[in-house]
Amino acid sequence: MAVPTRTERPPLPDRIGAIAALAVASALVQAAPLRCTLAVARLAKRCARRPATAAEGARAVAARDWVSRFFPGRAACLEISLAAFLALALRGRSVDWCIGCRFDPCESHAWIEAETGLVGEPETPDRPFHVTLRI
Repeated sequence: MAVPTRTERPPLPDRIGAIAALAVASALVQAAPLRCTLAVARLAKRCARRPATAAEGARAVAARDWVSRFFPGRAACLEISLAAFLALALRGRSVDWCIGCRFDPCESHAWIEAETGLVGEPETPDRPFHVTLRI
């Protein structure tokens, strides 16, 4: 199945997973201590046995982006990367959830990585992200 663009409506199972994952991710990031969020992410990673392909990761990111347009609150990189991570975990697929930074200028960021690297993030070889935490 082709990866939908940001403006195309994703298939219903992808939308449902993205809605649930974005709601859980937003609640965890905004209301729970970071250690609880990390514990939930580690548990989800353990439950998701099959590694996700880059195409499956891109589908989850496209669905998450489509759903986040209708999200009533703030959804920054931490929430949306965790939402994609959890949406894939709900389908039994495993990706890495990364939190890190880059320098010059300093900037923190969160993203997901599949088998081939960054998913849904622009490649910037001159300013790479440095992983601080990988789940």
